[in-house]
Formats: sequence, C-alpha cells, structure tokens
Amino acid sequence: MKKILIIVPYRFLPASSGGHRYIEGWINALASVAKVTVIGTEDNQVVSNAPYRLLPALSTSIFRYADYTLKGTIKELIVRNQYDFLIWEHPYYAWLAHLIKKETGIPFLLHTHNIEHQRFQSLGKWWWPLLKAYEKWAFDGADRISFITSQDKQFAVKKWAIEKAHCLEIPYGVTQKEHPKDREEAKAIICERHQIEKNTFLILFNGPLQYQPNREALEVIISKIEPQLRKKLVNYRIIICGGDIPKRWKFRSEVERSPYINAGFVKDIEQYIKAAQVLINPIQKGGGVKTKSIEAIAVGTPVVTTINGAIGIDTTTTGTMLQVASVENWIDFAEKIYAISTQNENQFQTPTSFYDHYNWNQIIERTIDLLPN
Repeated sequence: MKKILIIVPYRFLPASSGGHRYIEGWINALASVAKVTVIGTEDNQVVSNAPYRLLPALSTSIFRYADYTLKGTIKELIVRNQYDFLIWEHPYYAWLAHLIKKETGIPFLLHTHNIEHQRFQSLGKWWWPLLKAYEKWAFDGADRISFITSQDKQFAVKKWAIEKAHCLEIPYGVTQKEHPKDREEAKAIICERHQIEKNTFLILFNGPLQYQPNREALEVIISKIEPQLRKKLVNYRIIICGGDIPKRWKFRSEVERSPYINAGFVKDIEQYIKAAQVLINPIQKGGGVKTKSIEAIAVGTPVVTTINGAIGIDTTTTGTMLQVASVENWIDFAEKIYAISTQNENQFQTPTSFYDHYNWNQIIERTIDLLPN
C-alpha cells in the first residue's frame, strides 16, 4: 500500500464549498487505497472516524505561505515515515515543493483545481500576470500535475509545453453511484421546513454570495430571469442557499420576499439540491468547473446554466440533465426552466455514464497507478 503525504494550505473541514468538498472527497478516496497523512491548518475540524491522519502544522496566518520552517517539518516527516510521494493542493506552495524535492528526491503531484491565473484574470485582478509566471514555473518542476478538466490539461500541454505523460485528469468526484430514489422524500422535508406547498415547483440557486460572480448571477436571476418566469409559471419558489447576504447589496430586500426563500448557509446542502426540480446557475465570470452542477446531476436534479457555467463538464455523460442557454439570452434561459417544469420528473434520469466518469471510486481506480513513483 502506498504511503502519501498531502499538503492542504487552507481549512477544508468542515467542507463549506465545492473546493472544500473536492479536497475532502479526493483525500477520502485516496485513503481507501493508500495510507494517507494530511498536513493542514490548525482550524480544521476533522471527524473522529476519518480514514487518514491530519496534522495541524499550518497556521491560519496569511504568512504561512512564506513559512520557511515548514521545510524542516516536512523533511522530518518524510524521513520518519518514508512516503512514496507528496501531493500539494494548488500551486501556492510550489516554491517549497521544489525545495523539498531537490533536497530529498521524493517526487510530487501538483493537484490543481483551476488554471489559477485565468480565474483571477476573469475577476479583473491586476496581479494575474505575476501569478501566471509563478504557476507556469510550478508546473515545469512537478513530477505529475492533475487537472480537474480536460480543457485545463490541454492548456498546459499546448500553451505551456508541459509533457503530456506528466498530466492527469482528476475530475470533481461524487460519492453517488446511481440515480437516487429518495428525491420525493427530500422535497417533502424541505417543503415542510420552509412551509411550502407540496406541489410547488422548486428552483434552487446555490453559491456563496460573498463571491462576486455568484452575486452577479443572482442579480441576473432577480432582474432578468424571474420576470420572464412569472409570465408562465404560477406556483414556484426560488430557494437561495448562499450564506450571508452582503449588507449593502442593492438586491438585499428582493430576496427577502416571494417568490424567493433565503435559506442562508445550510449544512445539509445535498438535501436542498435533491429536493429541487431544477438548479439554475446563470454565472458569467469565474474560471474552472462549476462543481454545483456536477453535485446536482449526481443527485438527479437537472441544471440550467450558461456557457461559462458548463465549462469543464463532460457533456457526453450528462444526457438531458445539463441544459446550456445561449449567451446572455435570459429569455432562452427562462424558457429552459419552464420546459423542465412542464415535464414529468421521471423524464430526467442521470445516465450511468455520468457515474462511471464522476464517482470517486471509479476516479481512483483509473488514477492510482498513474501517480508518481
């Protein structure tokens, strides 16, 4: 059995975002086939029955990314435990990964979640060219690099001349293995919780509202999409699971009245997704795969989104479960939602091919022998 040391540079437990759930699922899946130790921040709340060991060796200070003393800590762990290889989440600690490899010879996998500079470029951050240079340098020195989408992998190979043999594709995984059978039960629970009539058509928007692209997507729902829906739909509610709403946000009062239900941050987000008859995500900015769409399809909820929202999802596996609206055509977006409302829910079944591609057990089975030796 392989012995693996993973470095996660920020809190991911309890998981409160798609990125957190990606790390948690990935580590749990690896721990089913290998002996795993995780170096994480001191504010993680690890569960008692976790299948891996977590060492809280990182502080929560922003200065941890430049903490040179970590080199000694990690080298001591390598000597004591004789790991087969290291995994570094994100390229942020690439400087340290390169140093440790140089001094110990132990290979490492750089586990990316996005092409980071592209994400920050789309958000208008002035410093994205500096991150681009650092990110390419990080890729050049890695023994293996994993990408969450085939598009990111192709970018690295074609634009940065990274060796194809060094590049892996490790998509966002799910634990589900088949289309769920308890969707009606989930809807009944959510309807009772929020005092909604059982025959109401439930629409879900899910995403932290502190993140500007999510906030802008919700603004589009309020100002462009919902006015079109009310022309045809009668009995519907739009549930928002987005955490705290910014106090000075101009649409704050809108989401506090019908047809919206502001559920805030919910711990049982899967229950909400499973209860919804459609998840909508009219996002226009931000890079990388939108994990909420994969999570929704995994529990049998169809998704209506934009071209940006569908980036990185293998559409050959989604069947009718992923519907992409024309660019900035919010009438088309609303029409797709309405069309779903007119069909029997049994017409929307997640294909077996989706689970073959996105289930964590399947991902690890086809990945484990490709990791560094």
